[in-house]
Amino acid sequence: MRHHFSTAPPLRTILAPLAAPNYRRLLLSTMLWQQSLTIWTLTAGWLLLELTDSALTVAMLSFWRRAAQLSIGFLAGPIGDRLGRRVTMLIVQWLHLALFGGILLLFLFDRLAPWHLLALMFTIGLTWTVDMPARAALTPDLVGKVQTTDATLLENFLQGLLGGAGPLVGGWLLAGFGAAAGFGVLTLLAGIHLWLLTDLARQQLPPQTVITQGTLWHAVQQGVRYICGQRLLLGVTLVSIVLNILIFPSLSLLPVFARDVLASGPIGLGLLSTGYSLGTFVGLYALHHLRHRVSPNRIFMLGALLECGALVVFAALPFYALAWVMLFCAGVGQAGFHTMRSVILLTNASDEMRGRAMSTVVLTQGAGLPGELQTGLLAEQIGSPLTVGLQAGAAGLLTTLIVAAMPALRHRTVPAERET
Repeated sequence: MRHHFSTAPPLRTILAPLAAPNYRRLLLSTMLWQQSLTIWTLTAGWLLLELTDSALTVAMLSFWRRAAQLSIGFLAGPIGDRLGRRVTMLIVQWLHLALFGGILLLFLFDRLAPWHLLALMFTIGLTWTVDMPARAALTPDLVGKVQTTDATLLENFLQGLLGGAGPLVGGWLLAGFGAAAGFGVLTLLAGIHLWLLTDLARQQLPPQTVITQGTLWHAVQQGVRYICGQRLLLGVTLVSIVLNILIFPSLSLLPVFARDVLASGPIGLGLLSTGYSLGTFVGLYALHHLRHRVSPNRIFMLGALLECGALVVFAALPFYALAWVMLFCAGVGQAGFHTMRSVILLTNASDEMRGRAMSTVVLTQGAGLPGELQTGLLAEQIGSPLTVGLQAGAAGLLTTLIVAAMPALRHRTVPAERET
């Protein structure tokens, strides 16, 4: 059956999910969490570099986050199904409030050690791994499956628009007031986030379609068999594994590029991260016009390849302005890869398997665990620029091979919601 893609819809179609008050609460909560995560990552990365002067230690920050994702990723979807998606998110935010408040106190009393930052990143990795599938799987319950693509695009569009604010604010706080200000802002944001989720938990929602029979291990086995039996979902998962092993660990070296390669300091580091986020925003704007003419599968594939190619060039440039442009282009590619990965999983998975399908996102991120260690060790031995260039080139080659072996990634298919 041949599908015809219509012209780009007006902007109001993307804003349609905002008509649901409960979705507005969830969206605002998600935006605050994304800002918190970027401020935390930048502040902790710079502070670790100052405390240890080691690129390997900075890379270990992401290593421990991925270790947490890998250790609990298989259980993330079933845990959200058992506890309830909103209850799961509430528990996570109570923990974040306590953790950020604790790290602030350690810093103020001059008791903060590098291992504290690494341990907190591991814990945040655990909580985020459980929170993310529950949060994503809740979206179709709030807006309906027909508007899931619009809601996903809107969420990522706002993340692109606001994503640069977190790194910029984090760099400004570091340069002007020190790490204590960053940790204080994180504690405040966690409190606001908790208040929003408490309000959402009080609202009445339609019954959710989930499978809760059997043990958690049985639920894990169900999810694995389901993904392996769906060629499109399996192809998306494999590409995600490649990028998480070879591409995303390279971004943890941005503090090293800012200080040692581009000589730009903490504010320059914030602007580099902002360039990546701005590219994501522009990429999402392009997706708005392309998504009814180009299939999600192809956008996902081309976005992954663009990000790989842009980082190869970024690693070879010693000039700040050109390096910033390449990070911008990598962000454009990330918009296509990240957004359409979620769209493909949410709209092609059955309702009862939605949470477990989204668990593959955190699982593939956890699979990047050896990539973090490898990136740090290579950076110590051959330097950060050569490490990033080699890994990005290898990621582009492997992605091309996976796409060649998985025809489903190249087909002009329309998500199930469009067919409905």
